[in-house]
Amino acid sequence: MLGFSLLKNSFQFVDIHYQEGKPVVNQFAKKATNIPFTPTSLLNDSLKSDFRKLIEEAINFYKLEGPVILSIDSQVAMIRKVLIDLTIPESEIEEQIEWEVNQIVPKESMSEFLYVYETLPSGYYEAKKAFLLVVFRKEILEAVKKLFLDTPLSIQFIELDIFSAFNGANRLFGIREQDLCFIADLRRDVIKFLAARKGDFFDSCLTSPNNDSEEQEANKYDSAEDLANHMDKEIRRKLLEYQIEPEGNPIETLFLYGENSNLELAKHLEDSNLAKEIVILEPFNKLELNPEIDNLSEKGMRSHEYSSCIGSALRSAP
Repeated sequence: MLGFSLLKNSFQFVDIHYQEGKPVVNQFAKKATNIPFTPTSLLNDSLKSDFRKLIEEAINFYKLEGPVILSIDSQVAMIRKVLIDLTIPESEIEEQIEWEVNQIVPKESMSEFLYVYETLPSGYYEAKKAFLLVVFRKEILEAVKKLFLDTPLSIQFIELDIFSAFNGANRLFGIREQDLCFIADLRRDVIKFLAARKGDFFDSCLTSPNNDSEEQEANKYDSAEDLANHMDKEIRRKLLEYQIEPEGNPIETLFLYGENSNLELAKHLEDSNLAKEIVILEPFNKLELNPEIDNLSEKGMRSHEYSSCIGSALRSAP
């Protein structure tokens, strides 16, 4: 299966086939883009053609074809955890979810949006049911689909990058036994956190050193220590929100991936005593690499940057 990721500053793919029941990486590539992949640029007619040209060039150069699972930057969607009273009957859940959507999207604009939701594991909230809610703008999804229209690739599924990386971590790093872990996508200008309990989604959030702007690239951290301090502050805030004491390593593992992940940052985070273990996701270390591909091992030294598309490709796992 081909996993393809459209990220804010790049696109990338990983091609994984199964041999004797084991996933094998056949090829992968990453290309930086000078156009940010944002809702604004996606809906700009001239920029859309530039995006499509880049994708078509990659498809032709790497001879890509067949079904693909596509992950897109989670910043193009709205993610919420919704809590609903246990006394609400099942027949009224949909109505309650729609009410929650209307807190995000004005009622008169509902026809322009699509929302999906799923039930989350119970037991963490007294007298409440928990749901994961994701809201998309239909126009964005259609624009993404058109980028691949009339190409040799057929989109099977579109998901958000943080959920793709979460799936990969679940499949390759065995987090289902961990009571609480965090997965952090570290970009140049933003951090995306996903918290998981026993291998199930628990919460997510996005944080930036300054005010967010989808076009802004100046929000960079001055050093690994500066980034670690920002992460420490945000994680502690979330732990207090979960009513978990932030002292004494309450997190079993803090997984890091993305362009700002490095050993220096991991060392600073170890000193914070938030997690028992700090791990940089290197999914290629858990996968077999096709020896017929030249220099595949050398190119995979920073495989954590491919975490999202690897997670997408692994959705076809038997």
